[in-house]
Amino acid sequence: MKIIAFVQTEYHLMLCVNEILKFPDVDFHVYIIRKAKNKRLEVNLDFSNFQNARFEVLTIAVNLNSKFSEQHISLLESFLIEKYTKLLFYQEHDPFILSVIKFMKKTFPLCEICLYQDGLKPYNRMKGYSYAMLIGDIKIWFWLLRNNIFEFKPWKLFLTKNYAYTDEVDSVFLTFPESYVNWNNKTIKKIEFAEHGFLKRQLEYLFCWDDKLMPVNTECILYMTQPTYHDPTIEFDFLQSLKDRLKLPLILKIHPLTSEDTILKYKQIGSDVFIIDSRIPAELFIMNLTNSLIVSLHSTSMLYNSPTNRYYYISNLFKSKIKHLQRYDFTESPSEHILMVKDFQDIV
Repeated sequence: MKIIAFVQTEYHLMLCVNEILKFPDVDFHVYIIRKAKNKRLEVNLDFSNFQNARFEVLTIAVNLNSKFSEQHISLLESFLIEKYTKLLFYQEHDPFILSVIKFMKKTFPLCEICLYQDGLKPYNRMKGYSYAMLIGDIKIWFWLLRNNIFEFKPWKLFLTKNYAYTDEVDSVFLTFPESYVNWNNKTIKKIEFAEHGFLKRQLEYLFCWDDKLMPVNTECILYMTQPTYHDPTIEFDFLQSLKDRLKLPLILKIHPLTSEDTILKYKQIGSDVFIIDSRIPAELFIMNLTNSLIVSLHSTSMLYNSPTNRYYYISNLFKSKIKHLQRYDFTESPSEHILMVKDFQDIV
């Protein structure tokens, strides 16, 4: 079996590596997509420990007002030679990814197109359909049509806000399938993780982990910041109160997409707060903690349950203060190990 995968974030890469480790006899070809002006996956990576996988960094320029670039066409043509039996991807609203899965399904109808969980998207139900989303969908569809991929289906415009809306998707892989509303009857499969210690060691090797990155590794509060484009000082009173009440060290893990101005504001929270500004995925920091509290508005990294830690989503406490959170109907945690906080005192 030959599998092709397209990863765009640190979280995607972690899930992909998990699949590679589970199936050592399968040949994987992994494309790591980097985009201009995007800081995702700009980190040292060591792939030498993965014998059954080829990793290739890919930068494809997408101009929705023109035809596919020569590099884009060359890549699609290479699939004709490789003849992959399965395709793994994570972001179905990405125009480049859409062009790939539609090309693959048309060329190789028996190739299984697998949409893997992209954070909380499968469990968030977006309220409404915005004008910006409408314009974006139409632009992408006309771009595909300009490149001989017919996709213009007006009746589907109001479905694109739903997860796994794409016709070509055969299977949807989720860590919490029981919490997903399978609105269009796709085949749903559960993501099974490799043994915790083994996965942790392999990820540490891949991301060139250094224990010195963790200022404290037990009995602390690890807060994952989120790039929700709000003033981070909104969170300061909450974080300081939590730190004071529990009498525990506070560590802030900065999200890779956080702006420099926002990072400077986070550093103003207090001299006794540790700031981690690293592109290494937050899952590895969580894996290297024990007996600690992991807290965030709704960080994807907390979907992985590293033993002995306690997990809390606090987005309900900030819905009236952070406009971005009001777009989603997200009031219950998809996982039993993450508590959806309704009151400050719930965090213990």
